Amino acid sequence: MFLSAFRKRIELSDGSHGLNEDVRPVIAEQRTWTFLTYNNFWLLINCNMATYLTGSALIPLGLTWWQAIIAMILGTIIATVALILSSLAGAYYHVGFPIFSRAVWGIRGSQFVIWNRIFLSFGTYGFQSWVGGQCIYLILLSWDPKYEERIPNKIPIETGMTSAQFLAYFIFCIISLPALWIRPYRIQKFFNFASAVTITFFLVLLIWALATMGSAGFGDTLQSGATIPTTGGPYSTVWLMIYGIMSTVGSIAAGILNQNDYARFSRRPGNAIWGQAFAFPTYNILTSVIGILVTAATQKRFGEPLWNPLSLLVRLLELDNTAGTRAAIFFAGLALAISQLGSNVAGNALSGGLDLASVFPRWINLRRGAYLVALLSPIVNPWRLVNTATIFLTVLSGYGVFLAPMTGIMVGHYVIVARGKVNVDDLYNGSSGSIYWFTKGINWRAPVAWVLGVTPCLPGFVAAVNPSITVGDSAVELYYMNYLYGFLSSAVVYSILHWAISDQKFDAFVKENSSPKELQQLYSDRWDVTVGEGPDSVSESISGQHEKQPWTSKTSSFGELLPSSSANVSFRSTSSSTDLNRLPTDNVRLEKPSLCSIADTPSRVKVSFLTTHAIGRYCRTKGLICQSGDDANFPAHQLDFVATNSLPLSESSPASSPSFPYRSESAAVVHNGLVRQSRPDVERAAAGASQSLSPQLLRAETTHALDGIPGTTAHSMGLAAEQDPYFMNAFRSVLVSDLGEIDAGLLQVYAGGPDPDDHPIHFLLLQDEFPLYRNEAKQKTADAIEAIVEPHGEELIRLYFRHVHPILPIISKGRFLRQYLTAKDTISASLRGAIYALACVFWDRDLPSSGPCPFLQHELVAHAQESLRHELESPNLSRLQASILLMHMVPPDIDSVETPYTWIMAAQATACAQMIGLHQDPTKWNIAPWEKSLRKKLWWASFLTDCWSSVCHGNPPHISADSFTTSLLNLDDLRSDEDLSPDLHPMVDARDAMFHVADGARFLEMVNIARLQRDILDRSCSVKATSQSRSQLEGTRESLKDWLNLMPNCLAIMPFSQNGPLHLCFHATQVLLFRGLMYPATRAAKVNPASNVGKWLTTSLTQFAPFVEFVGSITEEELTGFWGRPTEPTDVEAAYRLLESFHESLQRLGSTEHVAAKLMLRPAILRIDSFFTQATELIRNGRSEVMHSPAI
Repeated sequence: MFLSAFRKRIELSDGSHGLNEDVRPVIAEQRTWTFLTYNNFWLLINCNMATYLTGSALIPLGLTWWQAIIAMILGTIIATVALILSSLAGAYYHVGFPIFSRAVWGIRGSQFVIWNRIFLSFGTYGFQSWVGGQCIYLILLSWDPKYEERIPNKIPIETGMTSAQFLAYFIFCIISLPALWIRPYRIQKFFNFASAVTITFFLVLLIWALATMGSAGFGDTLQSGATIPTTGGPYSTVWLMIYGIMSTVGSIAAGILNQNDYARFSRRPGNAIWGQAFAFPTYNILTSVIGILVTAATQKRFGEPLWNPLSLLVRLLELDNTAGTRAAIFFAGLALAISQLGSNVAGNALSGGLDLASVFPRWINLRRGAYLVALLSPIVNPWRLVNTATIFLTVLSGYGVFLAPMTGIMVGHYVIVARGKVNVDDLYNGSSGSIYWFTKGINWRAPVAWVLGVTPCLPGFVAAVNPSITVGDSAVELYYMNYLYGFLSSAVVYSILHWAISDQKFDAFVKENSSPKELQQLYSDRWDVTVGEGPDSVSESISGQHEKQPWTSKTSSFGELLPSSSANVSFRSTSSSTDLNRLPTDNVRLEKPSLCSIADTPSRVKVSFLTTHAIGRYCRTKGLICQSGDDANFPAHQLDFVATNSLPLSESSPASSPSFPYRSESAAVVHNGLVRQSRPDVERAAAGASQSLSPQLLRAETTHALDGIPGTTAHSMGLAAEQDPYFMNAFRSVLVSDLGEIDAGLLQVYAGGPDPDDHPIHFLLLQDEFPLYRNEAKQKTADAIEAIVEPHGEELIRLYFRHVHPILPIISKGRFLRQYLTAKDTISASLRGAIYALACVFWDRDLPSSGPCPFLQHELVAHAQESLRHELESPNLSRLQASILLMHMVPPDIDSVETPYTWIMAAQATACAQMIGLHQDPTKWNIAPWEKSLRKKLWWASFLTDCWSSVCHGNPPHISADSFTTSLLNLDDLRSDEDLSPDLHPMVDARDAMFHVADGARFLEMVNIARLQRDILDRSCSVKATSQSRSQLEGTRESLKDWLNLMPNCLAIMPFSQNGPLHLCFHATQVLLFRGLMYPATRAAKVNPASNVGKWLTTSLTQFAPFVEFVGSITEEELTGFWGRPTEPTDVEAAYRLLESFHESLQRLGSTEHVAAKLMLRPAILRIDSFFTQATELIRNGRSEVMHSPAI
């Protein structure tokens, strides 16, 4: 329990199962790195102690100075090429190393390479921190040359450090912590400062060494290596140079591998490519040469070559302990400390933090990850890495052995296999629907290629680490070439494996997309939407009050654009098919403000800036002419405002503009002060709002929200309500309690039309207040539901939208997922419980590798129903959704008939729908488009539920034909909020991230069939039905007769089509129709050819042949999907053949092991088995009662 509470406490406000703000592709406003930024970045990375030590350590191995420089130059060239190639994905698609690794290794397989890089970050951060600690040690020595003596050493000498050194290391670690807080896209100023200090120090150090070496000149360091043979084995000059080349590459192997982490911040791809191509080799060679020259220039002075500059400075202080020397040592130590701090933060902490954020995105962001790297880095014992040149170079080469194949595979994938094409959406899709799922989430080709690249080098690596182990010269020589061999061999093997054994989905993506440039532009724009709002946000609070609104988009739809003082934009379509209301304006972003959208709350007005450049670019791709001018006018319907606090969530799916919540005034004004405050406060709020918004901005038509206003419920006020609608049209007041607080207000959503019968529409906005014990009961059930499903909630949500939502699309997908991602607790517990319960049925089908479902459906249903019982005291759309969904649970295995409880729940759902006004047509109402569509979907879902419950129980429907005016659904209603923004894609399968016409058409047809069924119920099954009313059923039959033939192809029975429930509805309605047509089916009618039975029996048998074919065509896969809960001798023979075929099909389907499917079939199997078992006895005894229950 404690662990669960702790996990919830540390959960990020913008974190989810696979995404947070730091893991997502970098948005345009955060792509701030220019050529100068990369120049300073590599200056910091290469002009530091690590690079200095690399060059200085080559000479003690036996190379001459010029041989060492050649080795470094060649190594730097190889490293530069690998660096640029490995950064291409980040530069063009703005994704980091851990995310792009999913494309190479698979969604799950990427964990291997990411964790390798995480552990490597611990080592590199620890090493750099230890070196930085030595810089602090130098500073302390300059203050007090007896510093070492004043701190008694309590650390064993074999550790390689003293207590004084460890204290200096600890101090450096502490002063590094504030720098870890800086965001990567805001680090340029720090780079500028640290790089200036660093380059100054190294140049001054070189000048000092050369100027003070005296007439003795360079030491014999520059002549060492003369006795080494040129060729003839791994210890010859050639092989030692090769070793030096690979060591140079190995020293930056980690930076090469994860260069996408930095390239993704480039303002333009060229900034990253050319910035690195110039800066990396320049500063790497410069620093290494400085190291060699300084070592040689100071050798005779100190009597030995001091390759470590810290050792050099300490020796200088020992020889000349004057005030001037101590001051020089202080500034040198300070410069080196700043250099180490800059390179350590940029090169190690940020990359390690991003890797951790990608593994635990719900709990760890980049900052937290960076601090974890800093906290865990001491475990690598960094003080042991710098004792000798040999150990140091072995460590660097060891990096290359394991990292070179990883880099080669990554480059081979991007350049050769994927041809520069990346499906960014699927990188964040953690399900089998992703093209990067490969085989159970692992691209097995990558580990095979990696093993082949690493294994041959291991003997030489082991011998280098442990000199007591002897291996052959060839193994040592191959080890010397570890980076080049590992990179090339792994890239080639990986590419060949993809060519020889291709992955169908991945290859289809590569072949179907013709141009990488088009994909790069597509994903650059699609993901250009801000995930969260916080201290780093570009949004401004006009009222001066800043509050955190996680996952609030900084962009808006074109339907929300408002003219600004600087420029207006008007649009003229060059294509009749273009719909301006659906332009995906999450693509729109740049710096120059020319258009803005306003989102207001009682406390602030938020401004989001758009740009004419980005708008124009989008218009050109869509065949639009974009005109800019001061006099451009916007239609009134395009000047809606966004209210960020009109709902518990900030917004719905940005990709679907009709889904946005619209309100134009603050909540206090629009809803007559329906916030818990006194009347003077309301007046002040209204005055404040009127002062905050100019008349130009308020000219847009007011658009209200009925659902989702925190703490309120909107109740429909019909003609029989306590006040006449025309009276309320003229005078509306709020309901004030005896404490002077507003308890309820009136909201007009439609002012009425010229026709007297087209009356105004009002809603009562009631403040939700309940006794404490009731709130505690609701919270208890909510906690119980989450405790049952933890930590599988997101996976259950995915299963629901995979299996249930396509059949019963009553959830506003984008809004629900956004709310679940950012404020899950604000969703009704009953709705969460119902969704979890419906989804868990598919656990064994979709998640077999996770074992059996850890809970039972009825456990969730019990809590959800208990929660719904409390929640229906304040009905709203989500409570209605829960009421409908809870009717579709798997029945108990003891039920053979439909439980009456479903009939009672149908009545409850109908009452809830009417209470919130769904029975009235919202088309003309002044509410947001998304809410209009959702209200219509929910009404017709309630209508459908009412009809089928009536059929199941033989009772009259609750909804009468003249009790509603809601207009029919259309595809646009069903399309609303179905296309998800990219940041929500990881929460669903790839197929479910967008609207499918087949899903919408299926639900439309189910509603149409329900309307025909209702016609049959009224004419044939009502208590007032007569022969005359039943005679009108022939017209209904004409509507159903050709339904199968006229049905579109997307609704036909095909494998995995999910159309089974629709066809079952059709055939069940056919049954009801012919029961009415053949009424009364008496014994006398059966032998009378002129009766209704005689007239329709042959036709009915013909009509029901497709039903038997339909049942026979159902596969196990389809059976385990979501179905919901709801005469002549020849004719006798035909009827029996139909029954027999039907019986055989049921027996085949009944053999399934799927419990839910078996329970769904159970009533039909029991009835058909009972018929065949009792048929003989019934024929023998006539109508005499069967006195015993046959064994079944």
